[in-house]
Amino acid sequence: MKQAIKFTALFVKDTQELLNKFPPKHKKVFGHHSTIEFKPQNLDGLEIGKEQEIRIIGRASDEFGDDLLVENVKSKNKYPHITLSRDENAPPLYSKILFEKAVGSKTIEYFNNESVKVIEGYSDFNNNIFL
Repeated sequence: MKQAIKFTALFVKDTQELLNKFPPKHKKVFGHHSTIEFKPQNLDGLEIGKEQEIRIIGRASDEFGDDLLVENVKSKNKYPHITLSRDENAPPLYSKILFEKAVGSKTIEYFNNESVKVIEGYSDFNNNIFL
């Protein structure tokens, strides 16, 4: 039986360390990955288990969301990011909206020397992570 892939991602090695450095602003807390692709057709180009350090470019937040803008060169997203937290009433897939608003209003907080250690892998629809 073929494994159904929910998403490929760069998974944060130490989520708690990241959340300590960037305390979440909302109740629903995440901080565990930067998506490469949602529902990919295959794992081509994915280097499972590859460890690296990626730059944290900036942070955007508002009443619904709180995300870090990161340098994830494999990401299919316009704004590669790590979701830190969400308000209970945040619309689904809020990151794109958040970054569009933050870019338009010039409210992104930019960083020069921040980074996070990640491991490349994927998740299935049972939320199992494969590194």
